[in-house]
Amino acid sequence: MTDAARGDARTAALLHAQGVHIAYDDETVLDGVGLMLEPGECLALAGANGSGKSTLLRVCVGRQQPDRGEVRFAGAAPREADAAFRRDAGLLLDGAACFPDLTVAEHIRMVATAHGLGSGAAAAVDRVLAELGLDHRRDAFPDALSAGQNQSLLLASVLVRPARLLVLDEPEQRLDTAARRRLAAALRTAKAAGTAVLLASHDRATVEAVADRVLLLDRGRTAALGTPAEVTGRAEVSPWR
Repeated sequence: MTDAARGDARTAALLHAQGVHIAYDDETVLDGVGLMLEPGECLALAGANGSGKSTLLRVCVGRQQPDRGEVRFAGAAPREADAAFRRDAGLLLDGAACFPDLTVAEHIRMVATAHGLGSGAAAAVDRVLAELGLDHRRDAFPDALSAGQNQSLLLASVLVRPARLLVLDEPEQRLDTAARRRLAAALRTAKAAGTAVLLASHDRATVEAVADRVLLLDRGRTAALGTPAEVTGRAEVSPWR
């Protein structure tokens, strides 16, 4: 790709990271990693535990600053504390939690209302509850849910609201096979609506069902970048061998 073509690609990308480097003392966590993500596209981060996936997600949302390199979301540096960024980006990262005194439906409706859905909030709640298989638990409180249902509630809180970008760290964790299939279908629906999806995942089936491209990290460096078939089919670099 020529320099001009790279410049055009960066301009078109909704999310762009280049040369991201992070080190703690003598340990390099990310070493010159970059990515580009366009509207309606899903990029999956794969790799063993400790390969840098979660750190790269935090950098991409402005939760952590790189030692070197840059990240741009819609042309500006992402800052999680900015109201405009919170409006455009739906995040499911470490530390996500539910309000214990609200039922499933109340919690999701509060999120939908807070993000401007107004009179459409009730319909959006019904839609996402059905999508993620939570409609029969709409009146339950979080402490009455299974681990998988709690994870589905967190996902519903992200998926119910409008977003230009979804950033999800291992969204499939604690979900059974059927719930993972529902999650994949919901993410494909979000992509079809023009939402970009950046996710870190250990689940090959989820990655193959949702991702357009896979960025494989190995000890903080890019080991492979390509379609799911290209990356998962290479035994020497696949994280699922």
